[in-house]
Amino acid sequence: MGLVAINTVEIMPAPGARAVLQLRLDALLETLNGTSGCKRYTLACRDTADGPWIITGYWDSVERMTAHFQLPCLAELFELATQRLLSRIGCSTFLIASA
Repeated sequence: MGLVAINTVEIMPAPGARAVLQLRLDALLETLNGTSGCKRYTLACRDTADGPWIITGYWDSVERMTAHFQLPCLAELFELATQRLLSRIGCSTFLIASA
């Protein structure tokens, strides 16, 4: 099956938290890359402290992408905010084609 949906999470690292945040996100992406229907999860981050980081998930099914939002491991993103490792988080989804 081809690519039909993409989800993104834009985060802004909190000052002084970049190294710890990257380790935590790398571990989360390793877990998410094993999710059924996930073609790939990636993290793009700037070397400078003033730009957002973008996590992107690529999906072969809208239903599988939607179902993965309920996974317990995604609570990790909001836990990072409560631990003050990030200062902003925003989520988006994009449909490329109908399943």
